[in-house]
Amino acid sequence: MRMEFVMIVEPDEVGRKRLEAVFQTEKPSFSYQITGRPEEALDILEHQKTDVLVCETSLSVLSGREFFTMAKMISPDTVRVAMTSAEHVKDILSFLNECDIYKLIMKPCASFADFIEPVNAALEYHRLKKQAESDLEQANMNLFFSEKDFERIEERQKENVMLYKQAAEVVMTMLKQHLTIGQMDSVGEYMMEHYLRDLLGYYLETMIHENGNYLMGYNRLKNEFHHEDAGQSFHMIKKEDCEIPPEIFRKILFLLMILTKACRQILGKYAVSVTMETASEKFFVVRFSCDYSQNLDKNGQIIYTGENQECHKDIMDLTEKITDSIVYRTVSLEKENRYILNCAIERRNHRVDS
Repeated sequence: MRMEFVMIVEPDEVGRKRLEAVFQTEKPSFSYQITGRPEEALDILEHQKTDVLVCETSLSVLSGREFFTMAKMISPDTVRVAMTSAEHVKDILSFLNECDIYKLIMKPCASFADFIEPVNAALEYHRLKKQAESDLEQANMNLFFSEKDFERIEERQKENVMLYKQAAEVVMTMLKQHLTIGQMDSVGEYMMEHYLRDLLGYYLETMIHENGNYLMGYNRLKNEFHHEDAGQSFHMIKKEDCEIPPEIFRKILFLLMILTKACRQILGKYAVSVTMETASEKFFVVRFSCDYSQNLDKNGQIIYTGENQECHKDIMDLTEKITDSIVYRTVSLEKENRYILNCAIERRNHRVDS
Protein backbone atom coordinates (compact mmCIF):
# COMPACT_ATOMS: atom_id res chain seq x y z
CA MET A 1 0.00 0.00 0.00
CA ARG A 2 1.26 3.47 -0.92
CA MET A 3 2.39 5.61 2.04
CA GLU A 4 0.85 9.08 2.15
CA PHE A 5 3.23 11.93 1.35
CA VAL A 6 3.37 15.37 3.00
CA MET A 7 5.40 18.27 1.56
CA ILE A 8 6.46 20.90 4.14
CA VAL A 9 7.86 24.33 3.25
CA GLU A 10 9.50 26.13 6.19
CA PRO A 11 11.76 29.00 5.04
CA ASP A 12 12.94 29.74 8.57
CA GLU A 13 16.11 27.71 9.16
CA VAL A 14 15.59 27.41 12.92
CA GLY A 15 12.01 26.25 12.50
CA ARG A 16 13.04 23.83 9.76
CA LYS A 17 15.76 22.22 11.88
CA ARG A 18 13.38 21.96 14.82
CA LEU A 19 10.82 20.13 12.67
CA GLU A 20 13.45 17.80 11.25
CA ALA A 21 14.69 16.95 14.75
CA VAL A 22 11.20 16.24 16.08
CA PHE A 23 10.29 14.09 13.08
CA GLN A 24 13.36 11.96 13.76
CA THR A 25 12.02 11.04 17.20
CA GLU A 26 8.25 11.10 16.60
CA LYS A 27 8.28 8.91 13.44
CA PRO A 28 5.06 10.03 11.69
CA SER A 29 2.80 7.55 9.87
CA PHE A 30 3.40 9.30 6.53
CA SER A 31 6.43 9.98 4.37
CA TYR A 32 7.52 13.60 4.13
CA GLN A 33 10.02 16.09 2.81
CA ILE A 34 10.96 19.41 4.40
CA THR A 35 12.43 22.22 2.34
CA GLY A 36 13.12 25.90 2.78
CA ARG A 37 12.66 26.70 -0.93
CA PRO A 38 9.11 27.10 -2.30
CA GLU A 39 10.31 26.58 -5.88
CA GLU A 40 11.66 23.15 -4.92
CA ALA A 41 8.31 22.28 -3.33
CA LEU A 42 6.45 23.23 -6.53
CA ASP A 43 8.79 21.05 -8.57
CA ILE A 44 8.17 18.08 -6.26
CA LEU A 45 4.44 18.78 -6.36
CA GLU A 46 4.54 18.52 -10.15
CA HIS A 47 6.41 15.20 -10.26
CA GLN A 48 5.28 13.37 -7.12
CA LYS A 49 1.80 12.59 -5.84
CA THR A 50 1.40 14.77 -2.74
CA ASP A 51 -1.48 14.27 -0.33
CA VAL A 52 -0.91 17.32 1.88
CA LEU A 53 1.10 20.51 1.32
CA VAL A 54 2.10 22.63 4.35
CA CYS A 55 3.67 26.02 3.71
CA GLU A 56 4.52 29.22 5.56
CA THR A 57 2.74 32.22 4.00
CA SER A 58 5.66 34.63 4.49
CA LEU A 59 8.07 33.74 1.68
CA SER A 60 10.95 35.67 0.15
CA VAL A 61 10.70 34.61 -3.51
CA LEU A 62 6.92 34.38 -3.85
CA SER A 63 3.99 35.75 -1.90
CA GLY A 64 1.80 33.29 -0.03
CA ARG A 65 -1.03 33.93 -2.52
CA GLU A 66 1.25 33.28 -5.51
CA PHE A 67 2.64 30.07 -4.04
CA PHE A 68 -0.71 28.54 -3.10
CA THR A 69 -2.25 29.62 -6.44
CA MET A 70 0.52 27.84 -8.33
CA ALA A 71 0.26 24.81 -6.04
CA LYS A 72 -3.48 24.58 -6.68
CA MET A 73 -2.92 24.74 -10.44
CA ILE A 74 -0.19 22.07 -10.37
CA SER A 75 -1.94 19.64 -8.02
CA PRO A 76 -5.60 20.54 -7.34
CA ASP A 77 -6.22 17.32 -5.36
CA THR A 78 -3.52 18.10 -2.79
CA VAL A 79 -4.94 19.38 0.51
CA ARG A 80 -3.33 22.73 1.33
CA VAL A 81 -2.42 23.85 4.87
CA ALA A 82 -1.02 27.31 5.61
CA MET A 83 1.32 28.29 8.45
CA THR A 84 1.13 31.89 9.60
CA SER A 85 1.47 34.14 12.62
CA ALA A 86 -1.18 36.34 14.25
CA GLU A 87 0.05 39.53 12.58
CA HIS A 88 -0.38 37.99 9.12
CA VAL A 89 -3.87 36.52 9.61
CA LYS A 90 -5.55 39.48 7.93
CA ASP A 91 -3.36 39.01 4.85
CA ILE A 92 -4.17 35.32 4.46
CA LEU A 93 -7.91 35.96 4.65
CA SER A 94 -7.66 37.68 1.27
CA PHE A 95 -6.80 34.41 -0.48
CA LEU A 96 -8.12 31.75 1.91
CA ASN A 97 -11.08 30.74 -0.26
CA GLU A 98 -9.39 31.48 -3.56
CA CYS A 99 -6.61 28.96 -2.87
CA ASP A 100 -8.81 26.41 -1.04
CA ILE A 101 -6.67 26.39 2.09
CA TYR A 102 -8.08 23.68 4.36
CA LYS A 103 -6.39 24.47 7.67
CA LEU A 104 -4.33 27.15 9.39
CA ILE A 105 -1.41 26.38 11.68
CA MET A 106 -0.82 29.38 13.91
CA LYS A 107 2.83 30.04 14.75
CA PRO A 108 4.64 29.75 17.01
CA CYS A 109 3.42 26.24 17.87
CA ALA A 110 3.42 25.59 21.62
CA SER A 111 4.03 21.87 21.04
CA PHE A 112 4.55 19.38 18.23
CA ALA A 113 0.89 18.38 18.60
CA ASP A 114 -0.13 21.87 17.44
CA PHE A 115 1.66 21.13 14.17
CA ILE A 116 0.99 17.43 13.63
CA GLU A 117 -2.73 17.39 14.53
CA PRO A 118 -3.76 19.75 11.68
CA VAL A 119 -1.56 17.72 9.30
CA ASN A 120 -3.21 14.47 10.38
CA ALA A 121 -6.63 16.10 10.03
CA ALA A 122 -5.71 17.19 6.49
CA LEU A 123 -4.66 13.63 5.63
CA GLU A 124 -7.94 12.29 6.99
CA TYR A 125 -9.85 14.91 5.01
CA HIS A 126 -7.97 13.87 1.86
CA ARG A 127 -8.94 10.22 2.43
CA LEU A 128 -12.58 11.08 3.06
CA LYS A 129 -12.72 13.40 0.07
CA LYS A 130 -11.31 10.75 -2.27
CA GLN A 131 -13.74 8.18 -0.90
CA ALA A 132 -16.67 10.59 -1.26
CA GLU A 133 -15.65 11.41 -4.83
CA SER A 134 -15.44 7.72 -5.64
CA ASP A 135 -18.85 7.02 -4.11
CA LEU A 136 -20.41 9.98 -5.90
CA GLU A 137 -18.93 8.97 -9.23
CA GLN A 138 -20.32 5.48 -8.81
CA ALA A 139 -23.76 6.69 -7.76
CA ASN A 140 -24.05 9.31 -10.51
CA MET A 141 -22.48 7.36 -13.36
CA ASN A 142 -25.53 7.83 -15.58
CA LEU A 143 -26.81 11.11 -14.15
CA PHE A 144 -26.21 14.71 -15.21
CA PHE A 145 -26.53 18.03 -13.43
CA SER A 146 -29.88 19.74 -13.75
CA GLU A 147 -30.48 23.46 -13.77
CA LYS A 148 -31.52 23.26 -10.12
CA ASP A 149 -28.18 21.64 -9.27
CA PHE A 150 -26.33 24.61 -10.75
CA GLU A 151 -28.62 27.00 -8.89
CA ARG A 152 -27.74 25.26 -5.62
CA ILE A 153 -24.03 25.53 -6.43
CA GLU A 154 -24.44 29.24 -7.13
CA GLU A 155 -26.29 29.72 -3.84
CA ARG A 156 -23.51 27.88 -2.03
CA GLN A 157 -20.94 30.24 -3.54
CA LYS A 158 -22.93 33.26 -2.38
CA GLU A 159 -23.15 31.76 1.10
CA ASN A 160 -19.37 31.26 1.13
CA VAL A 161 -18.85 34.95 0.36
CA MET A 162 -21.12 35.91 3.26
CA LEU A 163 -19.37 33.51 5.64
CA TYR A 164 -16.01 34.85 4.51
CA LYS A 165 -17.05 38.37 5.50
CA GLN A 166 -18.28 37.08 8.86
CA ALA A 167 -14.96 35.32 9.38
CA ALA A 168 -13.08 38.54 8.76
CA GLU A 169 -15.15 40.25 11.46
CA VAL A 170 -14.52 37.37 13.89
CA VAL A 171 -10.79 37.60 13.23
CA MET A 172 -10.65 41.27 14.07
CA THR A 173 -12.81 40.83 17.18
CA MET A 174 -10.56 38.05 18.49
CA LEU A 175 -7.40 40.00 17.82
CA LYS A 176 -8.80 43.09 19.55
CA GLN A 177 -9.83 40.98 22.53
CA HIS A 178 -6.32 39.58 22.76
CA LEU A 179 -4.80 43.06 22.74
CA THR A 180 -6.89 44.11 25.75
CA ILE A 181 -5.76 41.24 28.00
CA GLY A 182 -3.90 43.10 30.70
CA GLN A 183 -4.64 41.37 34.01
CA MET A 184 -2.63 38.19 33.25
CA ASP A 185 1.01 37.32 33.58
CA SER A 186 3.03 36.54 30.46
CA VAL A 187 2.27 32.80 30.64
CA GLY A 188 -1.47 33.36 30.93
CA GLU A 189 -1.41 35.90 28.13
CA TYR A 190 0.43 33.45 25.88
CA MET A 191 -2.07 30.69 26.71
CA MET A 192 -5.02 32.92 25.83
CA GLU A 193 -3.38 34.06 22.60
CA HIS A 194 -2.82 30.45 21.59
CA TYR A 195 -6.39 29.56 22.57
CA LEU A 196 -7.85 32.40 20.50
CA ARG A 197 -5.81 31.29 17.51
CA ASP A 198 -7.32 27.81 17.78
CA LEU A 199 -10.85 29.23 17.94
CA LEU A 200 -10.16 31.31 14.86
CA GLY A 201 -8.92 28.22 13.03
CA TYR A 202 -12.02 26.25 14.03
CA TYR A 203 -14.32 29.03 12.80
CA LEU A 204 -12.63 29.33 9.42
CA GLU A 205 -12.54 25.56 8.93
CA THR A 206 -16.13 24.79 9.91
CA MET A 207 -18.02 27.84 8.67
CA ILE A 208 -16.22 28.28 5.34
CA HIS A 209 -14.60 25.02 4.24
CA GLU A 210 -16.76 22.39 5.94
CA ASN A 211 -19.42 20.90 3.63
CA GLY A 212 -21.86 20.10 6.45
CA ASN A 213 -21.61 16.32 6.02
CA TYR A 214 -22.27 14.52 9.32
CA LEU A 215 -19.80 11.66 8.87
CA MET A 216 -16.98 13.94 7.74
CA GLY A 217 -17.70 16.29 10.64
CA TYR A 218 -17.72 13.41 13.12
CA ASN A 219 -14.41 12.13 11.78
CA ARG A 220 -12.92 15.59 12.15
CA LEU A 221 -14.05 15.78 15.78
CA LYS A 222 -12.70 12.29 16.52
CA ASN A 223 -9.38 13.11 14.89
CA GLU A 224 -9.08 16.34 16.86
CA PHE A 225 -10.33 15.29 20.30
CA HIS A 226 -10.24 11.48 20.67
CA HIS A 227 -6.85 10.33 22.00
CA GLU A 228 -7.25 7.36 24.34
CA ASP A 229 -3.58 7.23 25.30
CA ALA A 230 -3.93 10.78 26.69
CA GLY A 231 -7.17 10.02 28.55
CA GLN A 232 -9.25 11.96 26.01
CA SER A 233 -12.42 10.37 24.65
CA PHE A 234 -15.00 11.75 22.18
CA HIS A 235 -18.13 9.95 20.94
CA MET A 236 -21.18 11.26 19.10
CA ILE A 237 -24.46 9.78 17.89
CA LYS A 238 -27.27 11.20 15.79
CA LYS A 239 -30.75 9.75 16.20
CA GLU A 240 -32.12 8.04 13.09
CA ASP A 241 -34.93 10.55 12.51
CA CYS A 242 -32.60 13.54 12.90
CA GLU A 243 -31.78 15.02 9.49
CA ILE A 244 -29.71 18.17 9.98
CA PRO A 245 -29.21 20.55 7.02
CA PRO A 246 -25.54 21.21 6.16
CA GLU A 247 -25.73 24.91 7.03
CA ILE A 248 -27.05 24.05 10.52
CA PHE A 249 -24.62 21.17 11.07
CA ARG A 250 -21.68 23.51 10.38
CA LYS A 251 -22.83 25.64 13.33
CA ILE A 252 -23.21 22.54 15.50
CA LEU A 253 -19.75 21.34 14.49
CA PHE A 254 -18.22 24.70 15.46
CA LEU A 255 -20.13 24.60 18.77
CA LEU A 256 -18.83 21.10 19.58
CA MET A 257 -15.27 22.08 18.73
CA ILE A 258 -15.49 25.09 21.04
CA LEU A 259 -17.00 23.10 23.94
CA THR A 260 -14.61 20.15 23.67
CA LYS A 261 -11.62 22.47 23.24
CA ALA A 262 -12.56 24.14 26.53
CA CYS A 263 -12.74 20.73 28.26
CA ARG A 264 -9.30 19.82 26.96
CA GLN A 265 -7.79 23.17 27.90
CA ILE A 266 -9.18 23.19 31.45
CA LEU A 267 -9.27 19.48 32.36
CA GLY A 268 -6.72 17.78 30.15
CA LYS A 269 -8.48 14.41 30.52
CA TYR A 270 -12.15 14.00 29.66
CA ALA A 271 -14.83 11.70 28.24
CA VAL A 272 -17.17 13.69 26.02
CA SER A 273 -20.36 12.21 24.59
CA VAL A 274 -22.76 14.04 22.28
CA THR A 275 -26.29 13.16 21.23
CA MET A 276 -28.24 14.98 18.52
CA GLU A 277 -31.95 14.60 17.94
CA THR A 278 -34.99 16.40 16.57
CA ALA A 279 -36.96 17.95 19.43
CA SER A 280 -39.79 19.59 17.50
CA GLU A 281 -40.62 21.25 14.21
CA LYS A 282 -38.60 24.26 15.32
CA PHE A 283 -35.59 22.85 17.16
CA PHE A 284 -32.80 20.32 17.19
CA VAL A 285 -31.35 19.41 20.58
CA VAL A 286 -27.65 18.80 21.08
CA ARG A 287 -26.79 17.15 24.41
CA PHE A 288 -23.16 17.66 25.35
CA SER A 289 -21.82 15.65 28.30
CA CYS A 290 -18.30 15.91 29.73
CA ASP A 291 -17.32 13.23 32.27
CA TYR A 292 -14.51 14.56 34.48
CA SER A 293 -14.23 11.60 36.88
CA GLN A 294 -10.62 11.02 35.71
CA ASN A 295 -9.75 14.43 37.13
CA LEU A 296 -10.81 13.95 40.75
CA ASP A 297 -8.36 13.80 43.64
CA LYS A 298 -8.81 11.53 46.67
CA ASN A 299 -11.12 14.13 48.24
CA GLY A 300 -13.34 14.28 45.17
CA GLN A 301 -12.10 17.72 44.11
CA ILE A 302 -11.51 18.49 40.42
CA ILE A 303 -7.86 18.65 39.32
CA TYR A 304 -7.44 21.35 36.68
CA THR A 305 -4.61 21.62 34.18
CA GLY A 306 -1.88 24.16 34.95
CA GLU A 307 -2.02 26.82 37.61
CA ASN A 308 -3.46 29.81 35.73
CA GLN A 309 -7.00 29.92 37.11
CA GLU A 310 -7.58 33.40 35.64
CA CYS A 311 -6.98 31.94 32.19
CA HIS A 312 -9.45 29.12 32.89
CA LYS A 313 -12.08 31.65 33.92
CA ASP A 314 -11.60 33.63 30.71
CA ILE A 315 -11.87 30.45 28.64
CA MET A 316 -15.14 29.51 30.35
CA ASP A 317 -16.54 33.03 29.89
CA LEU A 318 -15.54 33.10 26.22
CA THR A 319 -16.99 29.62 25.62
CA GLU A 320 -20.27 30.67 27.22
CA LYS A 321 -20.51 33.80 25.05
CA ILE A 322 -19.79 31.91 21.84
CA THR A 323 -22.31 29.22 22.78
CA ASP A 324 -24.99 31.83 23.47
CA SER A 325 -24.35 33.38 20.05
CA ILE A 326 -24.93 30.04 18.28
CA VAL A 327 -27.81 28.37 20.13
CA TYR A 328 -31.34 29.48 20.88
CA ARG A 329 -31.37 28.33 24.51
CA THR A 330 -29.21 26.27 26.88
CA VAL A 331 -29.87 24.29 30.05
CA SER A 332 -26.90 23.04 32.07
CA LEU A 333 -26.51 20.75 35.07
CA GLU A 334 -23.93 18.63 36.89
CA LYS A 335 -24.65 15.00 37.69
CA GLU A 336 -22.41 12.12 38.81
CA ASN A 337 -19.13 13.82 37.88
CA ARG A 338 -20.51 14.96 34.55
CA TYR A 339 -21.13 18.44 33.20
CA ILE A 340 -24.18 18.31 30.92
CA LEU A 341 -25.23 21.06 28.53
CA ASN A 342 -28.49 20.79 26.57
CA CYS A 343 -28.58 23.14 23.58
CA ALA A 344 -31.69 24.00 21.58
CA ILE A 345 -30.70 24.94 18.03
CA GLU A 346 -33.14 26.33 15.50
CA ARG A 347 -33.88 24.17 12.47
CA ARG A 348 -33.75 27.26 10.26
CA ASN A 349 -31.14 30.00 9.97
CA HIS A 350 -33.25 32.64 11.72
CA ARG A 351 -34.59 33.38 15.17
CA VAL A 352 -38.04 32.17 16.13
CA ASP A 353 -40.37 34.00 18.43
CA SER A 354 -40.04 32.81 22.01
